[in-house]
Amino acid sequence: MIGALPRPSWRALGLAAMTLAIGASGGLVFDLLGMPAAYLAGSMLAVALGALAKAPVDLPMPLRNIAFVVLGAIIGATMDKRTLQSLPEWPISLAVLMIGLVLLMTLVPYYLQRIHGFDRGTARMCAVPGALGVVVVMAMELNVDARRVAILHTLRLAVLLMLIPGVVAMSYEMRDVGMASDKLEMGWPMSLLLIAACFAVVPVARLARVPSPTFIGPMFLVGALSMTGLVDGLLPSDLLWPALIVSGSVVGARFAGTTLSYMWQSLKAGMGGIFLAVLMMGLLAWPVAEITQIPFIQVWLAYAPGGFDAMPVLAFSLGLDPAYVAGHQLIRLMAISFAIPFLFRPLPEKI
Repeated sequence: MIGALPRPSWRALGLAAMTLAIGASGGLVFDLLGMPAAYLAGSMLAVALGALAKAPVDLPMPLRNIAFVVLGAIIGATMDKRTLQSLPEWPISLAVLMIGLVLLMTLVPYYLQRIHGFDRGTARMCAVPGALGVVVVMAMELNVDARRVAILHTLRLAVLLMLIPGVVAMSYEMRDVGMASDKLEMGWPMSLLLIAACFAVVPVARLARVPSPTFIGPMFLVGALSMTGLVDGLLPSDLLWPALIVSGSVVGARFAGTTLSYMWQSLKAGMGGIFLAVLMMGLLAWPVAEITQIPFIQVWLAYAPGGFDAMPVLAFSLGLDPAYVAGHQLIRLMAISFAIPFLFRPLPEKI
C-alpha cells in the first residue's frame, strides 16, 4: 500500500491546502524570476519560511507518497538505451564517489566535534550524506541528539536545493524542463496505466526492503520498461509541476515546530559542515568531469550530500541526466545503509 488512508479531518485537509498554496506561490515567484528548478526550490523556501513563522504547515503522508511515486515514474521514463550505453563511463566516477564518502565521514564529524563540541555519535550522524530516513531511525535508537541530526540534514538539503540552481543560473544557459530528453510525451492512457503499475509495485519494493520504496520502486519499474523499449516517451509535463510543489513543500514542512533560536544555533553549527561537505564533493567532481567529459554540474549533483529522491528530481529540473545522478545517489545510499550498523555502536547512556 502507498500508505494508510484514514478518513482525513477537515482540519488536516485545510492545513494541506494551505501548505500547498504557500508552496505553489513560492514556486510561481521563483518561476517568474527565471530561477532554475523553480517549483522545487521555491516551494521549499516558501513553506520553510512559513514554518519558521509558526504557520501550521503540514502534508499528509499519503499525499507525499503519491508525489514520490509520480516523481519516481517521471525519472524512470527519462532512461533509455542510451542510459545503458553510458554505463561504461560510471566506474571512474563511482570510485571517486566512494573516496568522497570516506573523506566526508572523516572530516565533517571531526569539524563538528572540534569546532562546535558535538558528541561523537551526533557528529557522525550529521555527516551521513543523503539518507535522512535511515539516519533518523538510527539516531533515535542511539544515545544522540536525533532532533539536531534531522534539522542539520534538512538544512543541508535546503541549502543544496537553493545553491545548485543558483550556481547553474549564473554559469550555464538553461534548457526548459522537459528538454532533458528528445523523447516525446506519452499519451494520457499509457501514462495513467504506468502510474497505476507504479502504485502496484510499491508494496513489492517495501517487502524487498528497498530504500525509499515509493520513489525507487516506480523509478526502477518505468526505467526497466523504458530501457528495454517496451514503453517509449516521457510522462506528461502536467504531472511534474504538482509533484515538484509537493516534494519541495515536504522539505520545507520539516522545519515546523522549530524555534528561530534553535534554528540559528543549528545554522551556526551546521553551515560550516554543510560548506565543507559541498565544497569537498565539488572538488572531487571537477577532475571526474574533466576525465569523463560529463558536465561538472551533473557530477556535482551525483556527489552532492542531499536527499536521494531530491537530487535526481533537481537534475531533471535542470535539464541534466537524472539517471546518472540517481544511479550514483542510489549506490551511495546502499553503501551507507550497509555500513551504518557497523560504523555506529550504541553509546553509553549519559548520567
